[in-house]
Amino acid sequence: MTNSTHTVARRRKPEQISEKAIHEAVVAHWRAFGVPGSFVATIPNMRAHGQAGLTKGVPDLMVISPKLGSKTAFLELKRVGGHLTDEQADFGTLCMLLGIPWAVAYGRVEPIKVLEAWGVVKRTVMQ
Repeated sequence: MTNSTHTVARRRKPEQISEKAIHEAVVAHWRAFGVPGSFVATIPNMRAHGQAGLTKGVPDLMVISPKLGSKTAFLELKRVGGHLTDEQADFGTLCMLLGIPWAVAYGRVEPIKVLEAWGVVKRTVMQ
């Protein structure tokens, strides 16, 4: 394999960005296009493997929006092809049973569509 072939083989497709990059892009999008009275916050729980105060399965983002009323929503971000852990799926099931808005979104575009549906960001044209 030549160097140029090796380089091309290692590049991610545009939609195959890391969860961290998706996370940063989604929060930046909210900061730029957020609806007044909305709020998006990171839940710093990455790699919660027995660390004090961290709980496996807690989603990436906490979301508040006038459209959601008194409910707080939670959004789990995944790269395309990513999978929920058992703990993340259990958290989602608990939210659904209790009527708490929860979603898992894949890639860069899907989370923005969820935030638009929840009334957190203004609708924009995205590819």
